[in-house]
Amino acid sequence: MSTATDYKKAAVECWSADPCGAVASEGELGTRPYFERLLQARHDYAPWMEASLGYDETGGRDVLDVGCGQGIDLARYAMAGANAVGVDLTPRHVMLANAHLAALRLTGGAIVSDAEALPFADRSFDRASSNGVLHHTPGIAAALREIHRILRPRGEARIILYNRNSFHYWLTQVLYRGVLHGELFREGSMAGVLSSGVEYSHIGARPLVRVYSPDEVRRLLADAGFGTSTVSVRHYNYRDTPVTAILGSRLKAFRDERLLDRLGRVGGWYLVARALA
Repeated sequence: MSTATDYKKAAVECWSADPCGAVASEGELGTRPYFERLLQARHDYAPWMEASLGYDETGGRDVLDVGCGQGIDLARYAMAGANAVGVDLTPRHVMLANAHLAALRLTGGAIVSDAEALPFADRSFDRASSNGVLHHTPGIAAALREIHRILRPRGEARIILYNRNSFHYWLTQVLYRGVLHGELFREGSMAGVLSSGVEYSHIGARPLVRVYSPDEVRRLLADAGFGTSTVSVRHYNYRDTPVTAILGSRLKAFRDERLLDRLGRVGGWYLVARALA
């Protein structure tokens, strides 16, 4: 059985070799043209994230981006006028995030840190954001307690996680990969199936990948000390399941943005949590 240290080592290996989102942009990492293409690729992939993460609400506020990756959300908060700081477990992510901020002449910065032990004083931030990160940490409960600790009273956390109740999880990961392709038999568990194939890795790295239900996320937030919380479901692309990938390639109706948005609000791949400290 892998330990927490093993999982974190695997995460660093994965995203050192293939920085998060790198396959979505061409060019030299760390440069302005590359990063501008990466920002556009994020918008094209999930335009709903802009409102869900509330960039425009953070002008003049102290914002912490937990698991900042190459700096997409960090840059968007900085563009909105926030005093933005990022942390990431992967040193290469931190190097690239800082290079990208500098390339766009934005203030703010990133440092290497573990989400489960944040290097900040209590009540240091007005907003904490974590986008697609905490489902990779073995101690999500500890990470959420840390996020609550560094938030000021009535500060807000915005957290995006993978959804166990999604069409993608049950149809693609469980049925298609796990059952039909025999990966569940070979791996012995869905944890193994997710670890082996959800995140891109050209070196075969296997970071921890967990999925959560809305109820689980609400309980985790309450246990971490948060008061009011809401959890919504977002994001569906016709390529997210084998059946709709085939239909969408042939029928325009299955690529309709309004239909995909409705499906995403029912069985989307992401949970969007908002919680007040």
